[in-house]
Amino acid sequence: MESSRTGDRDRLACQAPKEASPDLSEVHHGLTLELDPEGRVLRSVGSGVGGLSGFFVGESLPDRFPESAFVLHQTVLQAYETGSAAVRIATELAGAPWLGMEVNRAGDGRLHARLLDLRPFLGGEAELEARLAEAEARSAAKSRFLASLAHELRTPLNAILGFADAMKEEVLGPLPARYRGYPDLIHESGELLLELISDVLDMSRMEAERFELHPEIFDVREAARAVIRLMRGQIDRAGVKFSTPSLRERIEVRADRRALKQIALNLLSNALKATPAGGRIALSISVRGQDLVLSVSDTGRGIPAADLARLGQPFEQSGDREQRYAGSGLGLSIVKALAGLHGGDMTIRSRWCEGTSVEVRLPVILTEATQPELELEGPDEVSFG
Repeated sequence: MESSRTGDRDRLACQAPKEASPDLSEVHHGLTLELDPEGRVLRSVGSGVGGLSGFFVGESLPDRFPESAFVLHQTVLQAYETGSAAVRIATELAGAPWLGMEVNRAGDGRLHARLLDLRPFLGGEAELEARLAEAEARSAAKSRFLASLAHELRTPLNAILGFADAMKEEVLGPLPARYRGYPDLIHESGELLLELISDVLDMSRMEAERFELHPEIFDVREAARAVIRLMRGQIDRAGVKFSTPSLRERIEVRADRRALKQIALNLLSNALKATPAGGRIALSISVRGQDLVLSVSDTGRGIPAADLARLGQPFEQSGDREQRYAGSGLGLSIVKALAGLHGGDMTIRSRWCEGTSVEVRLPVILTEATQPELELEGPDEVSFG
């Protein structure tokens, strides 16, 4: 095989038009070599380049640079067959491939290689690459730390919630009257902390691209029932009017059930934080072609126009100081990330002092539905056909 390739090279060289070979002594930039088709040095002009000494006749480039032997061999072959080639070479003088080589075939078939020190041109590039690598390493370390912290906090927090439940049920006997309200406060605070920890853990997994969806086929009404059941207590305590959709027909989707519930829970939780007592929150579910559209609207304070562009990014919040302290700023970013993992998107519409509507579109409908957008029932009514 090698003898055949060598024969092809020889025939190619014989067929090439006869032109005068350039005088290597006229090339004064870097180090210039004349090579044979195997990459061996026939002549060397110049004392060296970038601290790299010159070459002696008969020396092989692949042997001189064993770290780049394969690419050098391929570059010489390419230059011989096509007329020119270029490569960056790693040397023992530095870890990065700072030495550049341009190889051109002359008219008489001989190869001329010019070696250049690329470090003056690569300084900015290397600095940017180093900064990018450092930023990525810090981000990965932050995500690992948050995931580890969230995991470690869950165990003692679950124990606290368990003991609070035992106190509420007075398992070990009645509590003094002055302490009877404490278990409820402990449990409520613990639930809030558990929610924040879960958000941090999910966000860290998404940033590390380790969050996996587990799609399954199910009826959206089942997920909606579970979400409303979980939120009913908070809604009643907040004193707001709650409108829910009347879903009379099955809506079958192929999606991650837990993720779909989390999207709805986060949207309703955000709406509750923004809506004062006496306000109104509406959950809407509709089908548009192959898309499941889930939206939550409220009559709360709304979002200033300047804040709209920031929302959906991790830890970004809107509203006054009291509202910012009420959450971690991860809810909408998690909703946006979960929608994106399903191939969907999130849209926020809001007017200051008038309210907010957040719509999530998920292309998860199994078969295209023809039913119109579902109507909302009156406040505090839940119906599932």
